[in-house]
Amino acid sequence: MWLQLHDGDGFPFFVNMHNVVDFRWFEREKYTCLITTAPVAEKLHRLYARESATEIMQMIAGEQKRQPRNG
Repeated sequence: MWLQLHDGDGFPFFVNMHNVVDFRWFEREKYTCLITTAPVAEKLHRLYARESATEIMQMIAGEQKRQPRNG
C-alpha cells in the first residue's frame, strides 16, 4: 500500500508501506522517522515525514478499509 506523506518543507512524497519495517514519532523534533527495507549503501533507508505516527496509522487503517480483501 502506498501512502502520500510530506517532507519537512511540506512537499509530498509517496511511501510503499509494505517496505516499512518501523516508524516512530519524535515529539521534540515534530517528525516521524520511517525505516524501510530498501537498501541504500547497504543500510536501511530512513525517511522523515511531517505526519505523526498516529496519523500514519489512521491513514493505513483507512486504506485497509478501502481495499478489497484477497481470498
